[in-house]
Amino acid sequence: MCLTIDLSTYQCPQLFVQFKLQLKQAQLNKQSVCFIYEQKQLINDILFFLEAKKFSYTQHHDAKPYPYIEVNL
Repeated sequence: MCLTIDLSTYQCPQLFVQFKLQLKQAQLNKQSVCFIYEQKQLINDILFFLEAKKFSYTQHHDAKPYPYIEVNL
């Protein structure tokens, strides 16, 4: 089961800060997490971080009602 975190209300830099905080908590609990975001939000920093740290993730940018990133832990 995927823990769902809504990042849609945050703007940079708080968006990235909340992402990292929630990801760390999910890691401690060894639970996969889905990050919901708004289509207009800039998430390049998040994607770069996931790539750089070699996380297994899937971006669902066409999902309705909101796009999301699923990180498998």
